[in-house]
Amino acid sequence: MTSAILFTEKFKPMHWPEFIGNSQSVEKIQNWCKLWSQGKPQKALLIYGASGVGKTAIAHLVANELNWQIFELNASDLRAKDVIERIGQAAALNSSFSNARRLILLDEIDATASVDRGATQAMLAIAKQTANPVILTAIDIYADTKLAPLRAGCELIDFKKINYLSISSYLKEICAREKIEFEEDAVKELAKQCGGDVRAALLDLQMMGSEKITLEKVKQLGFRERSDNIFNSMHSIFRGKTFAEVKEAVNKSEADYSFLMKWVEENIPREFAGEDISRAFDFFSKGDIFNGRIIRTQYYGFLKYSIDLMTASTVLSRSKDYHNWTAYAFPGILRKTGGLSAQALRKKLAKKIGQKVHCSSKLASQNELVLLKILLTNKELAPKLAFSLDLEAEEIAFLLETKPETKKVQTIVEQAQAFKEQAKPKSKLLRHALDSSTDESDKEPVTELKPEDLIKQTKLF
Repeated sequence: MTSAILFTEKFKPMHWPEFIGNSQSVEKIQNWCKLWSQGKPQKALLIYGASGVGKTAIAHLVANELNWQIFELNASDLRAKDVIERIGQAAALNSSFSNARRLILLDEIDATASVDRGATQAMLAIAKQTANPVILTAIDIYADTKLAPLRAGCELIDFKKINYLSISSYLKEICAREKIEFEEDAVKELAKQCGGDVRAALLDLQMMGSEKITLEKVKQLGFRERSDNIFNSMHSIFRGKTFAEVKEAVNKSEADYSFLMKWVEENIPREFAGEDISRAFDFFSKGDIFNGRIIRTQYYGFLKYSIDLMTASTVLSRSKDYHNWTAYAFPGILRKTGGLSAQALRKKLAKKIGQKVHCSSKLASQNELVLLKILLTNKELAPKLAFSLDLEAEEIAFLLETKPETKKVQTIVEQAQAFKEQAKPKSKLLRHALDSSTDESDKEPVTELKPEDLIKQTKLF
């Protein structure tokens, strides 16, 4: 039985030796701390890197090691001008009431800049004028030009993704402390799949830790290709406090919307309790009604209502906030229909679609895959699409959430094969025979059937 406390909280590093990865960057931070301790003010630190590499954790570690009082605000706090002014006043003080230094932590500043209301300039003023050490964190400091003044006014510290071998050793230590049984290869694979995100690895470990962790179970999670893995996405979606926060979490996830909806549906009863479950499913079902309208009318403008109802409206229908740790589960329907290879199939399909519509696999996965799933429910379009995209039975089954051997899938495969036979160019020998037996005046131009000819009247994506 794993701890009820989140592993990300229970095992956060409190001392320098406990912090894993980015040793050179950590050394720079240690030198920065030493100079501040000697009474030599330094430029603010701007620590940037991917999610889960320890940017916020290192700030808390610094405060703990040096007995500094930490004054922390994140992106949602920094969007209000009066809050920023209050931070500036607190930061201007040399010390707290206990005579300890204050560490000012401005977290997720790139998210703040995206909705800038003068926040960037205010943060820069704090960084330059404070009599206390300041640490700022961001995922990408180059994506928004509004961050240029902060880049110039701070000392930049780059945090790279953590090597999987370091993460694997760390996870094994935690397994030993928590008495979690595991296979060596399973933990190593878990470390690889987290993509350098220690936080994601800890959440996965805790979710799977109620039973022995095996390689087979780890492979069910699939390889992450997202900046925000599905478990973090679920946590952000279900714990969002405003409509905008939930929508932001949905947009940050690189999982296609249909896949994300399956996760939300599966985990509503795990996240909520009592009447909140029925209210959530009520809103979720209203979103599904819009999906039905999309199929009937072929009008995809309804998709935005469907997504909002099945995510933001669903989770915000709750009567209270939930703070307990939730073991988010893989959608049962996908497991029954071959969910173990869902990630690989989704990647393969996104690549095929991307090549057809001339966009990246990532955009195809986010925006087009859900439309393809809906279009495949149309009996006339399904075989044409299967032919055009050269879909295999397993891919069609995945999109229709059924098994490859079902009659529905096999019918589409057979009809797509018929289109493929029609599209084959006649052999040179047959062409020669036809040419020899027909006068030039009797010949009709030979036209080959192309995939786009079948669907040229339908704007698919």
